[in-house]
Amino acid sequence: MPSGIRFRPHHAFAIVFILALSLSAATANAASAVVKAALWDKADGTQGIDLSTKSVKTGKVTFVVTNKSMSQQEHEFLVVKTDLSPAELPFTEADARVDEEKLGNINELGDIQPGHTKKATFELAPGKYLLFCNEEGHVKAGMITAFTVEP
Repeated sequence: MPSGIRFRPHHAFAIVFILALSLSAATANAASAVVKAALWDKADGTQGIDLSTKSVKTGKVTFVVTNKSMSQQEHEFLVVKTDLSPAELPFTEADARVDEEKLGNINELGDIQPGHTKKATFELAPGKYLLFCNEEGHVKAGMITAFTVEP
């Protein structure tokens, strides 16, 4: 070793500690945002989606979705990037479901049985989104909500 420089064990510990902090910060930045969603319906026929937050930053977003159906109905959960309002969505000829083929890229969590929870992570770009259940009649009953992904 050059003269005047001495290796000290506590220096090595400090370097390892700083590296560990840097790695945990990078991991935290890469972690996804978590959005909890409750899909519900009532005896009067109304339905809806309650979200833990209405907006997140761009990147990976994990949706944790629970079917809280009072009438034991199966629900599904779709995430669609669109500037359309719910009233402007294209519906099938029977007017009971959104025409998914006309919307393009859809992120879908799939069917969720009453009382069950599913989760999925999607990479979401900045923009406006609609989150909804596309079971027959559910969008028209109110099971749709706006969601924003910010830059």
